[in-house]
Amino acid sequence: MSTSTPSAGVRPLVSVVTPTYGRETMLPAAYRCFASQDVADSEWIVLDDSDTPSAFLASLDDPRVRYRHLPSRLTIGEKRNIANDMARADVIAHFDDDEYYAPHYLRTMLASMDSQQADFAKLSAFFLYSHVYRKFGYWDLLLKEGPHLRWSPAPMTVVTLEPGNGAFRDNHLGYGFSYCYRKSVWAGHPFPHQQFNEDGEFIVNAVARGTRVALLQDDAGLCVHVLHQSNTSICFPQYVIPDVLVQRLFPGMPDFV
Repeated sequence: MSTSTPSAGVRPLVSVVTPTYGRETMLPAAYRCFASQDVADSEWIVLDDSDTPSAFLASLDDPRVRYRHLPSRLTIGEKRNIANDMARADVIAHFDDDEYYAPHYLRTMLASMDSQQADFAKLSAFFLYSHVYRKFGYWDLLLKEGPHLRWSPAPMTVVTLEPGNGAFRDNHLGYGFSYCYRKSVWAGHPFPHQQFNEDGEFIVNAVARGTRVALLQDDAGLCVHVLHQSNTSICFPQYVIPDVLVQRLFPGMPDFV
C-alpha cells in the first residue's frame, strides 16, 4: 500500500468526507487527524454550510484538501451525497468533524475491507470520550443485554438492557463516524435527505441489498467517539477506561480534547 502523496491528476486511494456546520474551532483538530494518517494517498472533502466560510480551511496550503462552502443550509444526508459525488477515490471514509482518528485508522479500515472481501467496514466496538463527564469509555455494540452506562448531555445513569431488546437489534450498524465503503455502494442507494440517522438508514439499505460489512472491534485505539453538549449522540458503553490507560492508548488525545 502506497503512503506517498498523490501527484496531480492521480486518483487517490481513499476519499475522506466531512460534512460540517458551525464548528470552525474544531476544524484544525479534524485536519490534524486527516494529515497524520499513514495512508497519504488520500483526499479530504469538507462540505460546509456554516453562515460564513471557514477561515482555517481557506488558509490551508494542502492540495489534498477540497473545501466547499455552501450558500444555504442542507441536511447532513444531502451534504454527504454532494461530498460523495465529488469523491475521486473508489473508497469513501467518514471523518466527523468532532472525532479523533489515530494515524493508523485508515490503513486498518482499508486492510479490513481487503482481508474480509467486504465493500463496507465499520467499528462494532469503540472508545468514547465525554466532555460532560471528563471520562473515557468503551462500548461493544454486539453486547446487547446486561448493564450499560447511558452517556448523553445529561447526568450519567446505569441501565440494564433486557434480552431481545428490539431498539438495539441493528444498533451495531449505526454510528456512521466510522463508516468506510466503496463508492459503488453509495451510488446504488444514496443517503436519505435527513438531518438525523441518515447513516443508519444508509447502511441498513446497503445490507438489505447484499452488501458485506466487515465489523471491527477497536482494541488498538483507532478512534475516539467524542460526546459533547452540542452533538446528538447518545451512547451506552459498558466500561469506563481508567485514566492510567488513556495515555498509553491515545498519546495524542490530551491535546485533542
